[in-house]
Amino acid sequence: MSDDEFQPLTPTLQNVLDQTSLQWVFVGGKGGVGKTTTSSSLAVQMAAVRKSVLLISTDPAHNLSDAFGQKFSKDPTLVQGFSNLYCMEIDPTSSIQEMIESQENGAMNSIMQDLAFAIPGVDEAMGFAEVMKLVKSMEYQVIIFDTAPTGHTLRFLSFPTVLEKALAKVSQL
Repeated sequence: MSDDEFQPLTPTLQNVLDQTSLQWVFVGGKGGVGKTTTSSSLAVQMAAVRKSVLLISTDPAHNLSDAFGQKFSKDPTLVQGFSNLYCMEIDPTSSIQEMIESQENGAMNSIMQDLAFAIPGVDEAMGFAEVMKLVKSMEYQVIIFDTAPTGHTLRFLSFPTVLEKALAKVSQL
């Protein structure tokens, strides 16, 4: 479709719900503007018109559990009262801890833990890894992201570029 053929839609909730090709929705903004409220409300509305919806929080200060009155983890969990709405809260710290604990050597675990938590951007990396697992399987018709405040989200989204540059520098050594 050329730019001449493109006709912008009226910005309404109904137009968002009617877009059957829509697979990803990112709800972003500064802290305290209502990202969790908006993403949760949108997920509930999407669940009424889609077969399966996943709502992911990438915000370290998880609020989806509060919004729905039920505990969520790093694994998609069915929201009570729904048959097709799932939520998950990515916790980079516990993902790193699980990775370290899966190693055999106890003495190395302490060193690995210190190193892992000292690496800049490690929380973004672990969050990105969790999201990529879901992208690869794409078991949901739509995935809605309840993002962290803008600065954290920009670091999260730029992680692949940062990683690529870092690996290029390491390969030159």
